[in-house]
Amino acid sequence: MQTEVKSLETRLKHSRKEKKELDQQLANVERENNILKDGTVLNRRLEQIRELERKNQQLRLELQTAGASLAPDYEAIRDRTLNKLKVGKQSTAGKAIEAFLKELKHGL
Repeated sequence: MQTEVKSLETRLKHSRKEKKELDQQLANVERENNILKDGTVLNRRLEQIRELERKNQQLRLELQTAGASLAPDYEAIRDRTLNKLKVGKQSTAGKAIEAFLKELKHGL
């Protein structure tokens, strides 16, 4: 009987040791699973960021295009102003306005 009890105790210790090892393996697998899930989430977030960057670039291009089309017609403004002043393009005022417009265009 005592031999049987010792055998059962030995088997119980061995089973506990195996259970502990299996619990450790399970914890490792769960940790790896969480890492994989996090990687998947990170990849999705990265793709979302890339998509937003593409949209942002597209909007910038649209803004540049819209800005160029909304630029005022400086020559028409110059002609109207000179006409109101009753002077020509070769006058001092005309030359001053032309120099001003050249600086404006250079700054753009």
